[in-house]
Amino acid sequence: DLACRHVYYINKEGFLPAFKNAFFDVFIYKNCKKAFKASRLVPINAQVVLNRLNIRLRT
Repeated sequence: DLACRHVYYINKEGFLPAFKNAFFDVFIYKNCKKAFKASRLVPINAQVVLNRLNIRLRT
């Protein structure tokens, strides 16, 4: 947002509000989910982990 307004320098007082806005724009649920899928990491969801395991029960 700052680069769109041609602001290329930021002081200490302006950093935290700008960082907060950028952080919440980037780290949304959909982006995080895509990153896990692209890296083939499994988020901590027990059902997903169990589905990925090839468990064969023997009796």
